[in-house]
Amino acid sequence: MFATFLCGICDSYVVLQNIVPTTTLSLRPERRATSKIQAVGIVIPVRNQSDAIAQCIQNIFAAHSHSGWRNSLWIVVVADACTDATAKVARNALGAFGEVLEVAARSLQTAHQIGVSTMRDHFRHVPRHALLLTSTDAGAQLRRDWIDTKLQW
Repeated sequence: MFATFLCGICDSYVVLQNIVPTTTLSLRPERRATSKIQAVGIVIPVRNQSDAIAQCIQNIFAAHSHSGWRNSLWIVVVADACTDATAKVARNALGAFGEVLEVAARSLQTAHQIGVSTMRDHFRHVPRHALLLTSTDAGAQLRRDWIDTKLQW
């Protein structure tokens, strides 16, 4: 393959041989792989994080919107032995897209298990292979492609 270029310095033509394009341009829009996931459930075990929980929930909503998937989304916030307004803030942020459980387990692992059990009950009509069940920490900085990444697994 030959390519001819005009040299900007001396106004002469330069011929180069064996030029192979290193990239190709695709004019087609990016296509997502089809997913068998019908529902997304996210558990957030939390203790006294009223300052972070609303932002975490907003980040989840943004990631779900960005993903382009039209799955059912349900978020369970498990407020474990909270002494601040975490549960109230979470309820306000969730609206109709989840629930807040107030427990006194004093163990985030136990709170997580309670959230998973509640999530499975909520999605009892969805086959387990069609449910993406994941969790996050209230203080985590979630990227916009967070749910996309989870759906690709």
